[in-house]
Amino acid sequence: MKQLLPLYLILLIITCFTSLESISQVSTSTQVSLVNNPIPHDVPASLKGVNQTSSTLLEYVNNPEFVSAFSAINPGTMRFPGGTSANNYDWKRELNNPLFLNLKNTIELANSVGAEINYVINYGTTTPSEAAELVHILNDTSPTYKTLRQNYFGDTTVVGVKYWELGNELAAKWEWHVSWVAGGQNQQIAYRSGEPVLDMPRTTTDHLHYFGGDISRKGWVPRYTDGMTVFNSILGTIHRVTAQEQADAEAVVDVKFGPITPGSAIVWLISDTSISVGLQNEDTTCDSSLYQPCLQVQQNLYDVITEPANLLDPSQYTVSNDGKTVTVNPTLPLLENQLILVEYDTHHEGAFAIRDAMKMADPSIEVGYCIDFRQTLINTPNFNSRLQTSPPDFLINHPYNSNTDLALNGGYLSEIIHIVDEKISHEFTPSETNLDSICSSLGIPEIGLALTEWNIRLCGSGDCNSAYNGILGGLYTANFYSQFQQAQADDILDIRLSNHFAGITLGTNLIHMWHYNLNSSLGPIIHTPQSEATRMVQDVIGDQMLHSSEILISNNPIIDIILFSTDTSGNNVFTPSTVNALKIYANDDLVNDTLEFLILNNDDESNHFIEFQLPCDRIGGDAILEVLIGDSSALYYNINLSTVISLGGYYTINAPSFSVCTLKIPYTSSSTSCSCFADFNGNGIVETNDFLDLLSEFGCAINCNYDLNADGVITSDDILIFLSLFGEPCI
Repeated sequence: MKQLLPLYLILLIITCFTSLESISQVSTSTQVSLVNNPIPHDVPASLKGVNQTSSTLLEYVNNPEFVSAFSAINPGTMRFPGGTSANNYDWKRELNNPLFLNLKNTIELANSVGAEINYVINYGTTTPSEAAELVHILNDTSPTYKTLRQNYFGDTTVVGVKYWELGNELAAKWEWHVSWVAGGQNQQIAYRSGEPVLDMPRTTTDHLHYFGGDISRKGWVPRYTDGMTVFNSILGTIHRVTAQEQADAEAVVDVKFGPITPGSAIVWLISDTSISVGLQNEDTTCDSSLYQPCLQVQQNLYDVITEPANLLDPSQYTVSNDGKTVTVNPTLPLLENQLILVEYDTHHEGAFAIRDAMKMADPSIEVGYCIDFRQTLINTPNFNSRLQTSPPDFLINHPYNSNTDLALNGGYLSEIIHIVDEKISHEFTPSETNLDSICSSLGIPEIGLALTEWNIRLCGSGDCNSAYNGILGGLYTANFYSQFQQAQADDILDIRLSNHFAGITLGTNLIHMWHYNLNSSLGPIIHTPQSEATRMVQDVIGDQMLHSSEILISNNPIIDIILFSTDTSGNNVFTPSTVNALKIYANDDLVNDTLEFLILNNDDESNHFIEFQLPCDRIGGDAILEVLIGDSSALYYNINLSTVISLGGYYTINAPSFSVCTLKIPYTSSSTSCSCFADFNGNGIVETNDFLDLLSEFGCAINCNYDLNADGVITSDDILIFLSLFGEPCI
């Protein structure tokens, strides 16, 4: 039975807490410790994703150095076949492409690095049955699909793809060239000069996306970016006559977004080859910026193609029974390079029907929608009831940043890193709360979040400030992975997928982790601070991590920052704020008896000393410290390894400004229990004299003898721990 603490001492404790804490010693170091008996939390593999797309040359990923580097970041998932290009990706056809990453060698790469695949369905051209077939092929254990896997991939093993995205960014204006329907704010379809335009608001395009329906692939939309040209911005299918077709006296046009609705096809043929050839380089006449639609050039092009004299009589072409091809047999001879335009109406099923077919094929998979229905569809007629029938498992978000150039040009680097905190607290937490409310009201399972194609700065053309590719990009990547993994572990967010923008590419585009350069003196695989930071993060918290409540941090330095935002009029707003300089995460590796810490110093001006102390039931050995540092350039970064020796039970490190650090402390379990740790005088029981010893050090903040929770300072928390042990025998 516990010995009762004398009442007068309890009263004394209550009276003295405030006055004693007011004279606590001040330490210039941050103190870090763990609660006793912390419990590691499994980190879902799907939170450690990287886009590795079908535009990747095989020579990049077949390089042994790349496979080793990719394995080292402990990848959980590989997103394939990619972003915009996934919307019309033909995986069967691409199996015959010997140059680029396809589904077969993606499976092989994933197996070699221990990752799963999350697949982006080609919403722009697929049907529910085709999507369901792919689910069966990759996941079904039946003999039929074992045979198909052998035929397609040379291996009968079930691939087991759990996470599926239904298309990529299809609410955007730059997706009309890869999908039967896309989006865009205030989008319009234009026709010949002088003809009225057709308004296609998000309410219309989003409804078509989910429910499916009829659409006319006639006219043109403004050319933006992401692969759009003045030709593929024309909604019909452009075809140039080949030499063989000239010889055959007929041209076969594969309609891109069929099937063609019977009787709706219109075919235009520019018989004058000098005009057709002259149109080949129309894109070069546009504004140099890919974000400028160059509307007049597009209008002129469409007017030339659709001159009334170019319209063929229906007797000069036939549509195949499946509505996917048009065979052109004009009365005039076909000549090589003549330009043909096929316009048509078409009908497609939507995301609801595709999702249902895929879930029927494998109910265990998770399917995500790529358009947020809350913006235009929720509570509209028929939508809520359909959502109840076909809910997604997650909604896909592309968390691109804004205002980073403004901050970088002003030297506000810590501010850019803090964007991650802002996204969690001000963007995704409210978003999930709202989703939970909708799900509750509709009586459907909770919908999670997917974060894909994220990076410090979206830079498709690769000409952004090179500083993004230096330690700034590495520290941002470390913060994004670690903060969102911690938010998942702490039940703050329900994240189903998280994918860094991309793995490897040619050149120096800053949104990739590795670059491929055969002429580099460093070897063909060029590592970046992003890849090294990812390796360090996932080395510590990639498989398991502790809840934040199990990590005790005191005296975390406070830094001043400026929050960048815009008001409703688009004006910049600058708001002063203060934040913690350090982010610290931990894992207790019970297999290797090692406590592991990840330390991110987000302070762009100062280094900070940090003291780590083990729980009372561990005896630590020499620790290994790894430090990633760099400067504002993309070329320089450095990794340092050193040994940290325990001094009086403490491990002290100096975290450089703007750095990523890991500290690994091997330990052996102590034969002395934590209750014996509270037996300060060693007489075999935790009693009043021990309590008096504890009170004598109350307020101590460095090298304390009686620090029961090992947080580097003796406060009321230690007294509460002591009270729980009072009267216990030391065993």
